[in-house]
Amino acid sequence: MTRPTTRPNASLIPVLALSFIALGSCGGGSSPSAPSPPGSDFATQFDSLWNTFDQQYSYFEYKNIDWAALKERFRPRATMAADQIALIGVIREMLSLLHDQHVVIRSPAGNVSATYDPGFFINWDKPVWQQYLTRGHWTQGQGDWGYGTLGGIAYIAIGGWNSTSVRVDEFDAAFEGFRTVPILILDVRMNGGGEDQLAFQIAGRFATSSVTTGYVKFRMGPLHSSFGPPIARTLSPRGAWQYTRPVLLLIGRRCISSNESFISAMRELPNVTLVGDRTGGASGNPATFPLAGGWTYTVSRWIAYTADNQVIEDVGISPREFVPGSSADFAEGRDPVLDWALSTAGATAGR
Repeated sequence: MTRPTTRPNASLIPVLALSFIALGSCGGGSSPSAPSPPGSDFATQFDSLWNTFDQQYSYFEYKNIDWAALKERFRPRATMAADQIALIGVIREMLSLLHDQHVVIRSPAGNVSATYDPGFFINWDKPVWQQYLTRGHWTQGQGDWGYGTLGGIAYIAIGGWNSTSVRVDEFDAAFEGFRTVPILILDVRMNGGGEDQLAFQIAGRFATSSVTTGYVKFRMGPLHSSFGPPIARTLSPRGAWQYTRPVLLLIGRRCISSNESFISAMRELPNVTLVGDRTGGASGNPATFPLAGGWTYTVSRWIAYTADNQVIEDVGISPREFVPGSSADFAEGRDPVLDWALSTAGATAGR
């Protein structure tokens, strides 16, 4: 995502889509063939959902959740719900106790309701970031990404890992303009995930050899402790050449799901330094299941690990260079993470 430079105006500055989750693809997952919706009575709907989580959900033991106790607590309320909306409210309250950003409920109209918001401070602010772009040379890509220079430093921002955010062919064409730059800032702080395959295709432009980037284990069996063997995730080189000079990868709490897969892969490359804040810690490979009346919900099905076997869920991935920031910084028009990266990159390029 880098191409020759053009000076931006406000109309050319990208509005990066910050999707909460790309359901069914976030974390590389795909929905199974959808079973028939349960009966419309509330007890049947509740039991169907409870049983699906009981058989499919991956983080019960890791999060020390007594799922049977939650059934005893919430089932009487669910069966006595006044209407479907009230039933959904009871279900959402129960699911909120999973503390899982990938467990969401979708209405018949397609509106997504999160069951859990960790309330993290986000070290990226769009209006402030846009002001930085106006002071640089910026080209808007077709989607939620862009490229150019800030303060004379090569800079790329990627807002999502899906085909409407960034296309591989367009990235590759733009990337030719960065072949010889001495250092590159790659900013994914605004990226909430999408498709693992796309994320790894972009990461492959920085890998000179195949490398294990992490592992996943899927639920396989009736017990909450029943998992298949660890499956290694591997990043391989892609493209005619790879960028091997220093890369500052800017990360933060908004980075979840497939973006954490990308970050987990990039951190295994010797020329990449993670900068900013810890990532959001949400990796679930969710599948979608039906309730009555067109309502659906998602269930996390795997446990994802970094290459050094650290669970990503609820923990995130730490930067090598932590850069503190606050709401006051952004209120005053400062982006401390980007400032740090530009200063460090400038010093490195000047050596």
